[in-house]
Amino acid sequence: MIIRFSNMRKAAAVTEVTENPRMWRDRAWKEVLCDGAQSAIEYFMPDLASDMDTTKEMTGIPGVELHSGGLDSDEHMRVTDVFFDVPMRDGKSESLALFIEQQHEKHEQFALRVFETYIRLREKRRARTTGFVIYTGNAPNVETYSESCYGFEVSVKFRTFHLPSKSADELSKDERPFGRVILAGYLSLNAGDDLELREKYALEILNTTMERNYDQEKSLFILKFARRIFRLKDPRISEKIKEAYNMQTIPLREYQEQVRLEHAREEGREECVLEIARSMFAEGIPIEIIKKCTGLEEKDITLQ
Repeated sequence: MIIRFSNMRKAAAVTEVTENPRMWRDRAWKEVLCDGAQSAIEYFMPDLASDMDTTKEMTGIPGVELHSGGLDSDEHMRVTDVFFDVPMRDGKSESLALFIEQQHEKHEQFALRVFETYIRLREKRRARTTGFVIYTGNAPNVETYSESCYGFEVSVKFRTFHLPSKSADELSKDERPFGRVILAGYLSLNAGDDLELREKYALEILNTTMERNYDQEKSLFILKFARRIFRLKDPRISEKIKEAYNMQTIPLREYQEQVRLEHAREEGREECVLEIARSMFAEGIPIEIIKKCTGLEEKDITLQ
């Protein structure tokens, strides 16, 4: 399946604020849902995955933030709403919301937020609408929303993956690509701010990912997620661990950007080559590799 990311990547490009754990977690989850959308659907919604038309594009839906410009007005936190139009074999469009909630307080509002997301997306798309939720908070029984007003009854149950209720042993046995993502997310919650645990778990995810026979695209979205969720930009993280990740991810990122370049050139969009080159540079890919891939001069690539 081809996945078009133009809208989704813009939504994911938020400023990283390392002192605000919800912000960097929000960005990590949003990006991995953009990069690994099909794997995520196969993991959480195998029934939907079996009905998808994998020969057609799955595209990001414009206007992806439906809640107050993406902010929780009470907590001033970004709400992670990721939306796709999924092509189906029956020819009908399926609007899909991939929703991450990292709220640990005010959990009683969580179910309401998911319900409102569904209503707004359903109204916006006028199409069959579904989705799933990854909940990283501590409250139990958050998968149902109900309300009653003088005889008007509403009760909605949504598919929820309650991450803290799982165990590391259970998650470690799952070898599906998105299973690595879920394990990394679980371990990062357990590690918290413990530097030693963050380093230990980051290496565990790196090693087990590279041991498995995933293709390049899947390996890359797993390792990119792990880099961010374990905050490997932290200057206190061992340089050996950072270098280990670089040794694996730079060739994978180079491959990914080569594919993007080929698609741009096939479609006659040469103006996108410079944008891709600068994106590669921002991702930390060595300048010599970028020059070789794009044919551009260093001064054009690094120009701000």
